[in-house]
Amino acid sequence: MKEYISIRDIVKSMDLTTRTLRYYEEIGLIKASQEGRGNRFYSKEEINKLIYLNELKNRGFSLKEIEGLLGNKCCNQKNIYLKSRVEENEKTINYLKWQNEKIEEEMDIIEKFGLENIFLNIEEMPLRRYFTVKESNKIYNDPDVESVWNLENYDIMDEKTYGGDFEKILSKESDEYTLELYPHKNGDFILPEGKYLVAYSRDGLNKQFEIFKKMEIFLKERELKYENRVYVENKFRIFCKRERKVVLITKAFIKIS
Repeated sequence: MKEYISIRDIVKSMDLTTRTLRYYEEIGLIKASQEGRGNRFYSKEEINKLIYLNELKNRGFSLKEIEGLLGNKCCNQKNIYLKSRVEENEKTINYLKWQNEKIEEEMDIIEKFGLENIFLNIEEMPLRRYFTVKESNKIYNDPDVESVWNLENYDIMDEKTYGGDFEKILSKESDEYTLELYPHKNGDFILPEGKYLVAYSRDGLNKQFEIFKKMEIFLKERELKYENRVYVENKFRIFCKRERKVVLITKAFIKIS
């Protein structure tokens, strides 16, 4: 290695920009020497720092962390940062896996709909566990009913699964009824695996009563026995070009016994 290397050579060999190098100088990560007409050169020591800096950046270290490691932080601090980076990467990987699952599920539901507003099907569903949340809301035929599910603050990672007494709801003369977040404790509540009648709908929450009626007809026509608990989940939103509005896609399901 040459005793000093010019900024031009570094830009070519390390795939860096002159602006990036000058910024590293400004925040004190590396130092340059000037000769003659102001040409900038870097010593072997500074080049080694720059190589180390790039390695750290490729491992996801922030410039603040790099500054500490190039300053007065001991060698063990790098190991602490590396462990922290692995944990953050694992969280990101898990989130991306979860995101892909949701995207694939959404694509599948949209394909099932076609041009229909509701799609009924018998599906195998896996065992699922939930955490305890106490919440209940009345549902009725009102365009603004979505507000009771707090969907204005809806977080895509916070799907809500509500449950209700299927026969009790259907026996009511009006379409006002109560759905409760199904009680479960410390993740121990289990929604068992098995066959479920599933109804996907793009009519929103205020049409669930009509959906339950269609589910009842489907079950009776096929003489299927079922458990009495019906569940509803808010899945995702979609823009309906025909109605010129964003609508909520829901999933209602009941276990076939």
